[in-house]
Amino acid sequence: MKYFLSYILAFSFLVSFSQENAPELPRFSIRANVGIPKITSSKQFRNSFSGVITSDASVNYRLFSNFIVGVGYSYTYYKCQKYFRDPLRDNINTNLQTHGGYLKLGYDKFFSPSGFATFSMNMGYSSSAYGSVRYKHDSLIEKYPTSYSNAFVEPMIGIYFIVEPNFAIGGHLSYNYNFVQFNPLEPQFNEWGPPGYVSLSNKWNSSLITLGFGFYYGLSRK
Repeated sequence: MKYFLSYILAFSFLVSFSQENAPELPRFSIRANVGIPKITSSKQFRNSFSGVITSDASVNYRLFSNFIVGVGYSYTYYKCQKYFRDPLRDNINTNLQTHGGYLKLGYDKFFSPSGFATFSMNMGYSSSAYGSVRYKHDSLIEKYPTSYSNAFVEPMIGIYFIVEPNFAIGGHLSYNYNFVQFNPLEPQFNEWGPPGYVSLSNKWNSSLITLGFGFYYGLSRK
């Protein structure tokens, strides 16, 4: 979390030098991001999975000034931690995939004629499913659900540089907070976990910090 706050402060300093006569972005735009997520919540979740990739794309409309609203889709893929995949132990290959839809609210702020920062909030609902779950006993099959759904919020900040008319590339930092706790019974990691696994802290809802790349494409002139 301290890195997230530091990034916000750095961006605030940057956009304080905003342009008074900044160019106006097209009314409609497509925005997309890709990055590697890092689990920041419960110790049990961090010792179960690691993020491989997360991506999202949205279609947006500039309401007034540089305020935007949009709708988008997101996808995240996790693999189980190395301990579970070790063939000398249990050779587990369980994965977790999350698909989500969201509403985006944001604001673009130019700090130079060719660069702008975007401050946004994604609010949505996602569906997650565990794949390749391995059961220690046949009696456990279908005893626990292997999927779940939940609401999430994701504040995001990004910086982009215009490289061609209506096209910009840059980077972003986001914090994804899910309104659900990790349940080790669903992927059956309580059966296969390392010594002390079940006693690890699991008090917090699942959350992610992602640092990645992104692009902006304006669909029309003003």
